[in-house]
Amino acid sequence: MTKPSLAAIALLLLCFGPCMTFAADSNHLTVSKISMQSGGHRIRIDKYEASQTAKRPAILVLHGAGGTLLDGPEMRRVARQLAESGHTVYLLHYFNRTGTIFGFDAGMQKNFPAWLETVRDAIKFVQQDNANGLPIGIYGYSLGGFLALAAASDNPAVGAEVEHAGGIWNGKTERIKQMPPVLIVHGEEDARVPFQKYARPLLAVLHQRGGIVKTRFFPGEGHVFSAAAMTEVRAAAVEFFRQHPAKK
Repeated sequence: MTKPSLAAIALLLLCFGPCMTFAADSNHLTVSKISMQSGGHRIRIDKYEASQTAKRPAILVLHGAGGTLLDGPEMRRVARQLAESGHTVYLLHYFNRTGTIFGFDAGMQKNFPAWLETVRDAIKFVQQDNANGLPIGIYGYSLGGFLALAAASDNPAVGAEVEHAGGIWNGKTERIKQMPPVLIVHGEEDARVPFQKYARPLLAVLHQRGGIVKTRFFPGEGHVFSAAAMTEVRAAAVEFFRQHPAKK
């Protein structure tokens, strides 16, 4: 992975600006820049709301190791489509906890516990901010998928999860306990998080735990999905959260 350019760094610094709200587009969405505290650090959250949001679970969106610079555009598309379907959506900048721009392997091993704590703090924050009393949904991509699985394990505050191109962190299956309904999304040609090493074992573990598990496996897709495949993934996520609404 190449070093970020000065322009990219300047763009990233904009993430630390003051809270602001703006209309996203003609779909009547509002995007607010809000923040929470985790481990003594200010963590930015982009909050997506439709003008006529139904009483549906809020959804937390977690980017991958590319951070909001590389993963941001696609994660914003995910957040927008989920918001358009009636959810309030929170895109979490959890790298703020460690001052990270991109997640490299050594840094991910070192920082995973802090990021996981931040995700758990965000789950509590979202429940308080959304205030409808429902468990939340999580959509996690890549590193975010690993974090989502760990945060949802034995956590009644999470009612459903879409896990995309992730798996069980360091293969520690004993840390995956009772789970909410999970949709596993994975490319069968994924070289970064190999399908046979991560998706297949995850599927087996979730079946062993006795929970609801569904899959969308994509032949020919790698770690970064094509635009056409992502169109299918976003629609599948909307449908999954519709079919598995969180209950008190």
